[in-house]
Amino acid sequence: MWRDVPPAWTKADGPEADIVVSTRARLARNLSGMPFPGRAAAEDLENIAEMARQASGRLRNRYPDLCAIKVAEIEEEDRTFLVDAHLASPQQVRPRSGGMVFLEPGGRIAIMVNEEDHLRIQAILPGLQPIPAWQLVDEIDDVLSVDLKFACSKRLGYLTASLSNVGTGLRISAMMHLAGLAMVGRLARTLQAAIDLGVSVRGLFGEGSKGLGDLYQVSNEVTLGVPERELAERVKGVSNHLLGEERRAREEILSERPMDLVMAARQNLAKLRSAETVSPNEALKLLSPIRFAAAAGMVKGCGSKDLNELMVAMRLIRVEEPGRYTSIIADRRRAVLVRRRLRGTDI
Repeated sequence: MWRDVPPAWTKADGPEADIVVSTRARLARNLSGMPFPGRAAAEDLENIAEMARQASGRLRNRYPDLCAIKVAEIEEEDRTFLVDAHLASPQQVRPRSGGMVFLEPGGRIAIMVNEEDHLRIQAILPGLQPIPAWQLVDEIDDVLSVDLKFACSKRLGYLTASLSNVGTGLRISAMMHLAGLAMVGRLARTLQAAIDLGVSVRGLFGEGSKGLGDLYQVSNEVTLGVPERELAERVKGVSNHLLGEERRAREEILSERPMDLVMAARQNLAKLRSAETVSPNEALKLLSPIRFAAAAGMVKGCGSKDLNELMVAMRLIRVEEPGRYTSIIADRRRAVLVRRRLRGTDI
């Protein structure tokens, strides 16, 4: 089953993967003559989903493992997995007419149907790979456009439900672990400098979310009037700037006060091992210096790949039974999972 395959981005085998967790490219597309999902009737949404399903047949010639998931027919745990593995948005996994996800096991490719737009074509790769990620969604867009006519204006480009996506409809983001900058107190200033260079900086789960565990998404701000490759190059350039600043911060810590990192990682590891309950946000915060220490070669028995997989797994803990204490039960189960995963870890 598709959920049995860990997300490819957790493997930590991409370029600069010690700091850049993953790169995502996403194209927004809408079918010509059809109302946007937010204004569409249930019948329209079902028709759009069927058109997308038929068009996906051509994609399977290139990606034979691509599977179709009807969101209304899967369990809550599966919906949570899609969100926490960054394969679908929280909005997409709400049960609704015509809600579908076309997914390649491992999540390298995910196509959301009837989210904010009719199609959200996504590729997510490990490490810093803006150009390959863009090339992948561009190829999928070309294949789908053989059978689907997308809403487009000669003056504006591709038409989307949100004005912020009009034009290319392309968003490219790099998820970065900026624990070094946070530790030396230069994070806010460095992120503001990145924003001044024309990118957006958001938290782990996109717009409106916070930088949990020192994880931030850097993405292009503009989609109109700029060629797609140039957008990818721009995100790559700003990400490389942040990457350089983060490396300088880490080198400063490791050369001048390495015991600060060792003590922070040890203290947080001890807290996670002794915790009877732990929330997802608290766990991400505590894991941040451990991931930094692992990247610096200070951790035995647990690498960046293990910690990336844990980031996904620990957020999947849910309690189905309704009741007053369900969140406490979930936090207890999560603490058990984290303790088990970190059992052989030493700093």
